[in-house]
Amino acid sequence: MAAMRVVPRNACLKIAIVEDHGDLRDLFVDFLSEMGHEVAGYGCADDLDDYLADGSVDLLILDLNLPGEDGYSIAQRLRTAHREMHILMLTARNAVSDRIMGYVSGADNYLTKPVSPQELAIVVDGIMRRVSATRLQAEQVTLDTAHMQLSGPNGTSTLTPPDVILLKNLAEAPSRKLAYWRLQELLQIEPDDNGKAALEVRISRLKKKMHDAGVPDPAIKSLWKKGYQLCVPVQIVH
Repeated sequence: MAAMRVVPRNACLKIAIVEDHGDLRDLFVDFLSEMGHEVAGYGCADDLDDYLADGSVDLLILDLNLPGEDGYSIAQRLRTAHREMHILMLTARNAVSDRIMGYVSGADNYLTKPVSPQELAIVVDGIMRRVSATRLQAEQVTLDTAHMQLSGPNGTSTLTPPDVILLKNLAEAPSRKLAYWRLQELLQIEPDDNGKAALEVRISRLKKKMHDAGVPDPAIKSLWKKGYQLCVPVQIVH
């Protein structure tokens, strides 16, 4: 195998590989890990879903011929749930119709096997540059709690007290996630359907202000039947 370039730790990607061929999966995991990325490999959609239950990844490398749910279906489903995730389809299917179906399903890149380590490294490097640019923007997001202002790449948005409560607590929560009931409690909203609707309105208004300040989308995403997750790090000043 060719010599591998190790990337700086602050530029590494979190990568998941779904490939049912064990030896090939281990080869990709080892190669990308030695490049400096954080890599996990799985053989089917169920194992991947268990892994993603606690968060997301920067890059999903996905085979198409899998036991159970196929790669097209996985890509389509995860593209909706994780809009910021990059999806690379790596498969033996090389027909034009297969490529078209791959991109329609949500793939950002489509490579056919066999693929050389050098070609895979070039594609992953390109994705890493895009992710790093997004991270750089995110690092510029600042919440000033004293002046109730959010500063981002495009300027400053004025926040309300509920905005500050929501953003501060999401930013400080583990994995930047909070359950519906906790957010309702923080805002002193009744934990019922009306309270959930009121919370959705608050979140929507906050997302609009974050967008206006230049925070990359999605700034906050809904966790189905669970709560909300802040998708970018926010520096808090007092």
